[in-house]
Amino acid sequence: MSYTILKNYFSKELNIKELVESHFAHEDVSIIKESMCEPMKRLHEVFSSGLVKGNRMLESSIGGIIYPLFPASNCFKEIHIIDVTDASVNQCKQWLENGDEATDWSFAAKFVSQLEGNEDGWKEKEEQVRSAVKGVFKYGLLDSNSKNSVAIPEVDCILTVFLFNVICQTKEDFKHNLKIFTSWLKVGGYLVFIFALNMTCYRVGDQLFSTLTVDNKFIRKVMTDTGYVIEKEEVIPTAKENDLTDYKDMVCIVAKRVRKT
Repeated sequence: MSYTILKNYFSKELNIKELVESHFAHEDVSIIKESMCEPMKRLHEVFSSGLVKGNRMLESSIGGIIYPLFPASNCFKEIHIIDVTDASVNQCKQWLENGDEATDWSFAAKFVSQLEGNEDGWKEKEEQVRSAVKGVFKYGLLDSNSKNSVAIPEVDCILTVFLFNVICQTKEDFKHNLKIFTSWLKVGGYLVFIFALNMTCYRVGDQLFSTLTVDNKFIRKVMTDTGYVIEKEEVIPTAKENDLTDYKDMVCIVAKRVRKT
């Protein structure tokens, strides 16, 4: 990448809809295999294996993306969504409410329906997700009272995809945010975590945005320190270089919360 000016995920210059539609949602996105297809395959495997189950799930992912909800909605009939910016809350609600400005997630719905052996059932899959989502909440990471305003009971599972890459600027941010999200999870519940490794930045339009650069060793240690035991871990290598982002690999981790910290 030749860009040098770095902003962050909370910058007003970040167009969330452009981020989602240039990196994730559509078949013609240049990195769709890595940004959506490979993570979706892993989520399908996790949620169809029987390892992770329960009644209530909390989901929080980059940009209010919808695709992680498609495989998860087979296991959880009550899904609560947390987003950390007003724009990502709106991005998510637009799709849930069939808004005029909603991103089209039909490619993702068709993809997971094919994985499940029901290629023609993608519209039903979309409605399954809409029915399962019970609320979309804004969580202000810099507001110490924000958690008290998010009325979500303890959950059986937390699912987060690429969010920690963009909301954390330091390793202390990572530890702090993981502890916050963990506070919603029951002891005995599971965290399903997808993260891009050794990533420094991503591009949206002509703007470059910074991320936290960490490796898998750091993630494993922080999870252990926060009260988790990792039960499943898979590193997914990058297929090819691109001009949208510079991560080297992705990791999918399924970890059980075994104690409070």
